Amino acid sequence: MRMRVAKRSACGLALIPLLAAGTALAGYNDWPSKVSIQNVKVAPQDSIARTISFDLSWENSWRYENNHDAAWVVFKVKPEGSGEWQHARLAAEKVKNPAGYSQQSGTPLEFIVPEDRLSVFIRRAELGYGKVTATNVTVMWDLAGNPGLAPNAKVDVRAAGLEMVYIPEGAFYLNTAGNHTNQFYEFADGTVNTKPYRVTSEGAIPTGQQPGKLWALGAQPEDQGEIPAAFPKGYGAFYCMKTQIKLNYYVTFLNTLTPEQAAQRWQPGSKITCANNVYSAKEDTHFDGYTSWADGRAYASWAAIRPMSEMERAKIGRGFMEPTTETGDKLDHPSCWDVGDWTGWRTALERAVSVATPQGRSFKGTHGDGTLTPPPDWPKDDAIGTGYFGGYNEMGHPSRRDLADKAIAERRRWDGWRGVRTAPKED
Repeated sequence: MRMRVAKRSACGLALIPLLAAGTALAGYNDWPSKVSIQNVKVAPQDSIARTISFDLSWENSWRYENNHDAAWVVFKVKPEGSGEWQHARLAAEKVKNPAGYSQQSGTPLEFIVPEDRLSVFIRRAELGYGKVTATNVTVMWDLAGNPGLAPNAKVDVRAAGLEMVYIPEGAFYLNTAGNHTNQFYEFADGTVNTKPYRVTSEGAIPTGQQPGKLWALGAQPEDQGEIPAAFPKGYGAFYCMKTQIKLNYYVTFLNTLTPEQAAQRWQPGSKITCANNVYSAKEDTHFDGYTSWADGRAYASWAAIRPMSEMERAKIGRGFMEPTTETGDKLDHPSCWDVGDWTGWRTALERAVSVATPQGRSFKGTHGDGTLTPPPDWPKDDAIGTGYFGGYNEMGHPSRRDLADKAIAERRRWDGWRGVRTAPKED
């Protein structure tokens, strides 16, 4: 445990999973984190807003000068008499610590509400490490975000959350240590393919077999083309799920869908069971697999996050280090930023949006809106535009792209999924 703390202080970050009526567990396969949201209550504020309050705690939290952990907390509401859950849009007049966001006692917290107000990041307000405990944490719910809901309607509210890791803004290299399949490099004269390509902004990146452009040893972008400015390059700051989707994450998701929707997103025979249209799992911490690209994109849209790009994944793996230095130890080692379930023989392969196809390069990094309908720029259910990364395939090389052009749509036993969210511009 102390070794992980030291690593975090140097390079890493993390986040948290939350459930409205109990304790959720998540984290490394061999090192679960604990986070709890309890006593969720809704109270009238005025004719256009209500407050949602809850008690919040989690273990192994930290905040250092350049990174921190945070909880991405979403709220789902169901009016009395309705059979469907809706996403609750929050009310906020600014991004950082808007009016009405507070706590009664405990570890001082900060609240970061993105401009779309679909959820909130909750993090430590001060530098430190250890357990976070806060009572009567309060956020503001904008009733106008749920059309047809009467101001005095009775509602059931559920809070769900994800452990997230903050990846700071900065330049980084696309390349690996050595000479690997599909490796990125900066094109020179056609005889050298080992010079790392440095990403220095979120602007468009010229691609092709011309000096100074980005190219690859297979799974290539367009020759004499570009990776558009809208495609997430990884230079800008973003938050990444600390782990792949765990059982407790997915159970919460399924239990806010209609029976028909949930049946489409569930794999019978997995560790998640269903009785009377209620889903449950005996284990909270362990990855179960059986997550197709379509399952993951539906979950990400529901949670108001988005898929990650393969460039973002490269930065998560190595950070700002030179390509001659790789992290990982062929076990379940975290990434540079302490993102877990990252590389090694006990971790699952996971998908990211690849630049090897036009469908992938058309990705704009749009966030989900809290529904099951993903934005149109995301790769479709057929998974074309995605590739496989991580897991046993990389074995200590978390920025390799051997399978960057391998698109598989169906569920497979050992496939995982994780998403990201662009970091809000704070006030």
